[in-house]
Amino acid sequence: MISDVYLDHSTYAEPPSRFEAGTPAIGEAIGLGAAIDYLSGIGMQTIHDYEVELGRYLYERLLSVPNIRIYGPAPSEKVERAALCSFNVENLHPTDLATLLDQQHGVAIRSGHHCAQPLHRYLGVSSSARASLYFYNTKEDVDNFIHALNDTVSFFNSLM
Repeated sequence: MISDVYLDHSTYAEPPSRFEAGTPAIGEAIGLGAAIDYLSGIGMQTIHDYEVELGRYLYERLLSVPNIRIYGPAPSEKVERAALCSFNVENLHPTDLATLLDQQHGVAIRSGHHCAQPLHRYLGVSSSARASLYFYNTKEDVDNFIHALNDTVSFFNSLM
């Protein structure tokens, strides 16, 4: 990016070179290629189909949690949800849920506004919790999450 450097000033190369500082991301490009090969070996349709199945399972299992509100439409033949669910549990702050799930059960979920503040305003909530899955997750992971979530909700309810 530099044409020449002096003690009191520098001269810059012509665009686009002046915007390409440092070593090219060679390792990252190689890693991306390996990831593409790995995913292609499994098959993107296979991954998609499994995520749809897993997302449906997550949604159905979350329905068993008392006082939960799941955002978005229920999965159906016409509605394919991503393999995630945003939700709130009545009278519990999502960050409290996320913190205790992490600290007591080793379960990681997201909490906050998820860069979707207009949607949260529309829904009338300041934040939500979100459980996200990918093809490396299993139904057993979902069951463990639901068990941990029920335990966490019970803990907070015992304090009220």
